[in-house]
Amino acid sequence: MWYAIDFGTSNSLLSFVKEGEKPRLLDLEEGEPILRSLIFTPEKDSYFFGAEAIERYQEMGGEGRFFRSLKKFLPEPGFKGTEVFGRRMKIEELIATFLREMKRRADQQSGYDVTNVVMGRPALYSLDPKKDQLAQERMRRAAELAGFKRIEFCPEPIAAGLNTDPELGERLVLVCDFGGGTSDFTLLKTGTAKFSKENVRGLSGVFVAGDAIDGRIMRKFISSHFGKDVKYRTPMGDNLLSFPRKFLSKLCNPAHIVFLKERDTWEFLKELKQWVVEGDDQRFFNQLFCLVEEDLGYPVYASIEKSKIELGVKDECLFEFHHPGIDIQMEIERAVFEKSVHGELEDIFGALDKVFEQSGLAPKDVDQVRITGGTGQMPLVQKHLADIFGKEKIEMSEVFQSVVQGLAKYAEGLSS
Repeated sequence: MWYAIDFGTSNSLLSFVKEGEKPRLLDLEEGEPILRSLIFTPEKDSYFFGAEAIERYQEMGGEGRFFRSLKKFLPEPGFKGTEVFGRRMKIEELIATFLREMKRRADQQSGYDVTNVVMGRPALYSLDPKKDQLAQERMRRAAELAGFKRIEFCPEPIAAGLNTDPELGERLVLVCDFGGGTSDFTLLKTGTAKFSKENVRGLSGVFVAGDAIDGRIMRKFISSHFGKDVKYRTPMGDNLLSFPRKFLSKLCNPAHIVFLKERDTWEFLKELKQWVVEGDDQRFFNQLFCLVEEDLGYPVYASIEKSKIELGVKDECLFEFHHPGIDIQMEIERAVFEKSVHGELEDIFGALDKVFEQSGLAPKDVDQVRITGGTGQMPLVQKHLADIFGKEKIEMSEVFQSVVQGLAKYAEGLSS
């Protein structure tokens, strides 16, 4: 028996695989298979996950620690961990907390203590092989801490490619997996009698996807309301100084924003609040202070994501975020938005080019382009693919289930 786990930057799913039975996608949250990859801890040794994490977080008025997009920290050697109620927790310990809960919920439904697992992983956690290896080692350790004993890995875009109809015959399929943290591309020969590594003609990825686009919206449009342009003067200093870059970097990253409340950063922000000059600068910094103090990063980025979706179908949208101490309302034009994310799209589609460099093939050789993952729903992303391959070759896969179903097929081929 196996579990197949798609641990995603934004969402996670699990399938139960038992010999002689059809793989079964298990419901992890309120009768649904998708569990949001969120953790909220209001006090020591108390954790809530997914939708309940959001509910408890709101009930507690932001008191506690709220974690999202944990997958993004796996390849970062400089990320040694974070303090959680007096305890320093490594990234693998945080992720293990989430995987352990997934396993607990799955065991309740399957009726077994399943200790074999196939874990999905991006095509590349990092372009740096050492960082890529570090990320997988951390993920393996997290799975061990969660209670798994035999742990296998399968690249997520390959898994999405395995989830194909064999009756269609041999085809050259490009799988484009656009998630929250990574954009992965795999060129596969499908429909062969048996899948092997020779089926993979090209494999590439980049750590740029939905979160990076959300972060760009924050930087370009919203961050000025949280002090990006403020000026301050230190005690006994004459020169006006600008908003610290390291703070701006954390503010403009959906995963890193929670670390503005780390002890050293928080203490400096409290000092900075006293140094900011008067006027609008003071008002904007007060909004930043409220954002950090009340841990409002998640709802702010939820509003940003809502605006991003609207900009896919409208020429402009109204971004709004209202909270005691924060009042933001501004128009965002689609043309300006699309221009602002040009760099992110260049990075994403630059990774696609590498697939064809590896394979020696060309876009015209591709029979089908399969899009999976939430960011793949963006009309701007779909338009880029249609311009390269032709609209007739584009197929929208099951947005969230394609990968986990492919991981289950991979698990079926493993001996227990």
